[in-house]
Amino acid sequence: LTAALIAINGGDQGSRFFIFRRAGSLFLLGLPLMALLFLTFPRIPGPLWDIGLAFGLPVKAMMERGKGEFGKSKVLQPGGIHRANQDNGNVLVAEFQGAVPYKSRLYWRGPVFWDYDGVNWKLPENWDNRSQLLKKAIRSRDRLNRELRNKREPVRYSLRVMPNGGRWLYGLDAPAAPAPEVFISDEFQLLSIRKIDDFEPKLEMLSYLDFTIGAELTEVQRTKGLSWPENSNPRLLALGNELREKYQQPEEILHQGLKILASGNYQFDAAHHIASESDGLDRFFFDDKRGGAEYLAGSFTMLMRAAGIPSRLVGGFRGGTIVALTNFVIVKQGDAHAWVEVWLDGKGWTRVEPKDAVLPPEKRKAEKPKEQKSQLAISAKKAPIKQPENKPKKSNETDASKPEPDEASPWELPDLSTLFGGMQKWLIDYDPDRQMELLEGMGAEDGDWLDLLVGAVAGVLLLLGLYLTAAWWQQQKSSDPVSRSWRLFCARMGKLGLERHAHECPRDYSLRLRRDYPEYAAAVGDITERYISIRYGGDTSDQAVSLLQRQVKRFISML
Repeated sequence: LTAALIAINGGDQGSRFFIFRRAGSLFLLGLPLMALLFLTFPRIPGPLWDIGLAFGLPVKAMMERGKGEFGKSKVLQPGGIHRANQDNGNVLVAEFQGAVPYKSRLYWRGPVFWDYDGVNWKLPENWDNRSQLLKKAIRSRDRLNRELRNKREPVRYSLRVMPNGGRWLYGLDAPAAPAPEVFISDEFQLLSIRKIDDFEPKLEMLSYLDFTIGAELTEVQRTKGLSWPENSNPRLLALGNELREKYQQPEEILHQGLKILASGNYQFDAAHHIASESDGLDRFFFDDKRGGAEYLAGSFTMLMRAAGIPSRLVGGFRGGTIVALTNFVIVKQGDAHAWVEVWLDGKGWTRVEPKDAVLPPEKRKAEKPKEQKSQLAISAKKAPIKQPENKPKKSNETDASKPEPDEASPWELPDLSTLFGGMQKWLIDYDPDRQMELLEGMGAEDGDWLDLLVGAVAGVLLLLGLYLTAAWWQQQKSSDPVSRSWRLFCARMGKLGLERHAHECPRDYSLRLRRDYPEYAAAVGDITERYISIRYGGDTSDQAVSLLQRQVKRFISML
């Protein structure tokens, strides 16, 4: 493309060799700048306008709400979460005070489903009746402390929720401090007094990542938490009864249920859809063993109910996108999720995540406060590295890691994955985490996006200085020695107050110099005549040029 642009704009002035040489030189000059900006410019997951959304820029397109968003519907249908995942609409923006917790621990709580009809999970008809919600809401500090116990790992954050047409504010589980015009329901949902149709709530929130909720289980809740639709999913019902007969303690039953998921070759596949039928959970759990969060959470909820443990399904969002090494997290429709809550006597409602039993979350380095990072790095450097023991082999043992040579094996192409092993890591997967690894490798353990920007600007200025220096040196090297000697002579006379005027030819300038400085008349006349002879008389021999340079240096040394 560069060569084509040079050819189009250059006309017939250059040959093909000139065009490709010029394109190659431009490409090589731009390569260091490209590499520098690629490595140091803060990596931004998702679209660039997410930064504007995080910092509160009034971008109207980002505030528009879609139709049928997950979390507003009264019904959670099979495949509903996958359909929500296809929508890239924004749900909320949270700014954390301090380090952002692991994304796998960010549960943004939405609707709580009790009723299952064999196909769909449904909310009650009057689920959004404000008077009924406020009647059951947690309004006093005493009740909040009674319902929310064993509070650990508090996090403070500001919450901005996009207009969604409902009441849910999707507070981080579990919310512990309602804001103005906000209340906490008896199911620990963060709800708005008025529906969020045309305004954007901005709240200062406190939540706990580790907690116990629920002081007591009412008979109505127990009945709803153990209900089972008639003539629905008989195999799942039979398995739950078997677990209840075999294990006495609810914790044992819960452990065995998760063990079945972990060792049963289940696959998390959000796009896999099972036909809506009364035995859909049976087909998922025993036949297909493939599905998304609604299948995993729904089947596990019903399995626990069959085993005698009151359970309910919770919808909302999990995780989010961290914006460019900041403390901002943007939650989108694509983060829609569902999980399970089971009632354990003496412990209250306990969150269970079936997805993690099938697809464990990616292990990442713990985010430590800045004052702890350096200490962690120092202790890691001091830790001894245990070398593997080299045990002698017995005579009858062979090295299984080295295959036997096969003389008849044909020649094979080289492994491209080995040839380009670093491309996946440093190009395709170069994300904010990889960028922080690069900073830590350079000794900047406490670096952030501002350090990256400063480094990028400093690097660009350094490259610009190098380029300008190289250009100046190249110009000096390639300039005419005759002109360079004449300019040096004129510059030296200028320091004496006798600058050469723009309208003066060399001979007129020489006459003026000899008149004002008669003691230098002979030397000035000799230099001027030699310059005129070479420049305009055609005497361009090396000897003539050398004599001019020698005379100029001798004259300057006399002054």
